[in-house]
Amino acid sequence: MTDNKQPASNVEDPAMPEDVTKESSQQHIAKDNAKTLKIRKVTNIILLVVCGLFVFHLIADRFIPITDLGRVRGFVVPITPQVSGEVIEISVIPNTLVQEGDVLAKINPIDYEIALQTAQQNVTQAGQNMGALSANVTASEAKVTSAKASLKNAQVQSKRIFAMADKGVMSQADADNARAELSSAEAGVASAQADLAKSKERLGSEGENNTNVKSALLALEQAKINLERTHIIAPTSGVAANFRLKEGVYAVAGQPIMTFISSEDVWIEASYRENSLGNMKAGDDVEFALDFAPGKVFKGKVAFIDYGIDWGQNEQSGKLAQASGQTGWLRQSQRFPVTITFDKEIAKGFKRVGGQADVIVYTDDSSIVNVFGKLWIRLISWLSYVR
Repeated sequence: MTDNKQPASNVEDPAMPEDVTKESSQQHIAKDNAKTLKIRKVTNIILLVVCGLFVFHLIADRFIPITDLGRVRGFVVPITPQVSGEVIEISVIPNTLVQEGDVLAKINPIDYEIALQTAQQNVTQAGQNMGALSANVTASEAKVTSAKASLKNAQVQSKRIFAMADKGVMSQADADNARAELSSAEAGVASAQADLAKSKERLGSEGENNTNVKSALLALEQAKINLERTHIIAPTSGVAANFRLKEGVYAVAGQPIMTFISSEDVWIEASYRENSLGNMKAGDDVEFALDFAPGKVFKGKVAFIDYGIDWGQNEQSGKLAQASGQTGWLRQSQRFPVTITFDKEIAKGFKRVGGQADVIVYTDDSSIVNVFGKLWIRLISWLSYVR
């Protein structure tokens, strides 16, 4: 009996391999379905995030428009001497802040000091000449008075002689002599009056209204101004830049010797896409980050938005009009300059003309998107460290 028994482990079960295969196939299908569902879920999430970001971008572009095309602008003034002369002193260090009225350079004042003294002498001379002319007028007036007295005496004497000549007491010759003396006295009065008129004409107006005195005073004032102009001063607070000036150089009036950058009237000019200006208006709050000051955010206001720009249509009379060749939904967007002003004290020391800035405008103070805008502009300011 023991020879006919087989070990249990050697008995073959033909159904077992088929069941195992089916179970394994079902497990693979389930895993593939789960993986497909997971990928689909992740894809849907990514699509939702992208759509959400796109919608947020459209909303943000209308309520918190931002641009990285901002430039610090300011007044750049060429410093031009108003008098010519040798530069004897340079009192400013290039690109160092100076205050309004500080001396930038000095021109040799000797020639202008001499001119001032000459003008002062001319005023004194004009005063003396006016005194002499006044004396002439007084003397002429005295002559007129004397001539009138002589005329009056001649009239009285001739009247008596004429009366006595009519009675025969005096001869006709005496009457002719009296008549001649009367005519001479009248001529003397006319001559004295003419001399008085000439003297008054030479004198002109008295005091500072006198022509010669006024001319001398004006020349004196001009000499004083020219002497003051030998000191070239800063027109405002700012810095002097772009000059290679040395003592001994001859400065010519009207020709610039250095460039001055004002630190007072400084603003930001930001270029915004045309479709970002819909809600923007003057007075809107602004925040901006300067590349020169990473990690710092400054505040400002929209001053104004340019009403028009030059878009290259230089049409001339007699020529046909030009048509733009840009078409399609994704054509290049037009940009308009927006002027931003900011607190002088807040950005003091960081306002470098030509510096780049990222600018964001808050068109609605109570908008919830302002929170995202404030976070974004601060992130950009920190990214300036690695730009």
